Amino acid sequence: MVTETERPPRRGQAAGIRITPEPALAGQDPSMISTAEQQRLIGNISAVVGDSLAKALPCSSRDAETWGAEAVSAFFSLYPRRPLSDNRGGSGFNDSLWLFVLARAIAPRLIIESGTHKGHSAWLFRKACPDAEVHSFDIAPERLSYREPGVKYHSHDWIETDFGKVDPAGSLIFFDDHISHAARIRQAHERGFRLLLLDDNFPAHNLYATGGPPVPTLAMITDPDLAFDSEITWFRKGKTYSYRYCEKDVGDARHLIADWMVLPDLAPLTRFPAGSALTFVRLDT
Repeated sequence: MVTETERPPRRGQAAGIRITPEPALAGQDPSMISTAEQQRLIGNISAVVGDSLAKALPCSSRDAETWGAEAVSAFFSLYPRRPLSDNRGGSGFNDSLWLFVLARAIAPRLIIESGTHKGHSAWLFRKACPDAEVHSFDIAPERLSYREPGVKYHSHDWIETDFGKVDPAGSLIFFDDHISHAARIRQAHERGFRLLLLDDNFPAHNLYATGGPPVPTLAMITDPDLAFDSEITWFRKGKTYSYRYCEKDVGDARHLIADWMVLPDLAPLTRFPAGSALTFVRLDT
């Protein structure tokens, strides 16, 4: 895998800028364009996805290209049938595509997501890997709007469940819960997990892009120019927030990371709003 060294693209310019949520209208799905144009769009996206899979997963470029094209086509057929047309605050079109494609390419037997929200991503994982055991955790279960059959839902933090001996190569965790990436990396590694997906992986200068960023984020942990004891201040929706980047919070998380890659932003191709710097992480054995 090639380690991502570039900073994720900015989602806004300054405090107070309103980020327009993904349109909820079914008529704005890419599936509503002509068949020829949809196939051209799928082809362009598949090229990006195939290249990323070749870097992220231990397979040949030819295999990755095949996986990518098949998974992207399957996603385009599936997405218009999603049970929740409005998933604001959760994964939009671009991040949903990445979640589906990566889960299908990895084909884990165990999938865990921390941050159920309305239930959209749990549905995605179940559709991507119908034979996998899928667990979805959220300490605020009242937001859940849709329950996918076969998914096991939990109304507590994921670390309270014992999964026993974990197969590192056959398990995947998606963290979208606004909890410190450093803490989640340590917890996952301790329990035997090695393949992670981290949402909201913004660098220090982009923390305003989301409410309650998971500080310290992976981007902060791996930033060689960010000094410990730095006081970081940002503004969002009229409020001021601050965080002191300290060595205690990072702990040994930096040394547990084998490699990582911020997944390419598909917004220039799809014209849907940019994703949340979704990042694929492989931990050391």
